[in-house]
Amino acid sequence: MYKFFSTLVIISLTAWIYFQQQTINDLSEQLTHQQEKLLQAKVSLDKAKDAHSLLRWSIRANVEKITSSQPKRTVTVTAYTPRPEETDDSPNETASQNLVRRGIIAVSRDLFDNGWVFGRKVFIRNMGIYTIDDLMPRSKQNQVDILMFDLDKAVEFGKKRMEVYLLDA
Repeated sequence: MYKFFSTLVIISLTAWIYFQQQTINDLSEQLTHQQEKLLQAKVSLDKAKDAHSLLRWSIRANVEKITSSQPKRTVTVTAYTPRPEETDDSPNETASQNLVRRGIIAVSRDLFDNGWVFGRKVFIRNMGIYTIDDLMPRSKQNQVDILMFDLDKAVEFGKKRMEVYLLDA
């Protein structure tokens, strides 16, 4: 009887070890897959950073040419954060259905109706280049809103009248 139970325990332990090894193998495959996805995301991010740096350098090198040849508007510029109090019920998603990210702005609908549409770039004098990716409430006119992730910085930025240039598509 003792030999039977010993054999049963050994078989049970062997089966348990086998299933644990299968679990480890499955987790290892998932980890490898996630590492590959992370590497792909890093490569994409590096490419986007390189493109952004090149664009910023080009703008800085040609700021006078850009500002003299692009349509300029003096608009009210404010800042906002992706908080429900300042957005809508989907604070991490823009009106163009993208996730919020650094470097985007929301525009008032009157500007949007005049060609300041999603994906277009704008140059805000003394601030840099931004991508239009969100809309402001209908009550706002002749205004752009810069996305910031830091509430204190957004409040500190306040409300300013600034020159904004809609860059060529």
